[in-house]
Amino acid sequence: MEVRNFNANDIKEICKLINEELGYSVSEEDLNDKILQMREQKSYKIFIATENGIVIGFIGLQICLAFEIPGKITRIIALAVSKNFQRTGAGSKLIQEAEHYSKMNDVSAILVNSGLMRTTAHNFYKKQNFYKKGFSFCKRLKK
Repeated sequence: MEVRNFNANDIKEICKLINEELGYSVSEEDLNDKILQMREQKSYKIFIATENGIVIGFIGLQICLAFEIPGKITRIIALAVSKNFQRTGAGSKLIQEAEHYSKMNDVSAILVNSGLMRTTAHNFYKKQNFYKKGFSFCKRLKK
């Protein structure tokens, strides 16, 4: 398994992972537009996990600031691994790449939000030495 930087050819597979593994409904067109905006800002980064050239997972990151944590933080804004490759170390490799990238950018901490029902993901993050820090709330302003 290999972890590499995102390229534009990955859009279709990332979209599939977001829809199938994370359970969201995102079109390739909307995802492409969003990723184009992210790539214009230097604070976003996407890494891709592949097996024999096939995309099996990805992690999306944003380096930013938080009031309660000194220095910069990295937010994991998405992490998904294909069902067929879960529990093979792919997710761990993506987290390791996020940690390396964050250290290279002088980041103090990595944060992630995970849905209440995603208990498997919660256990995964605990195994990666994340700890529960609080709750996350959302208020949608647009449909």
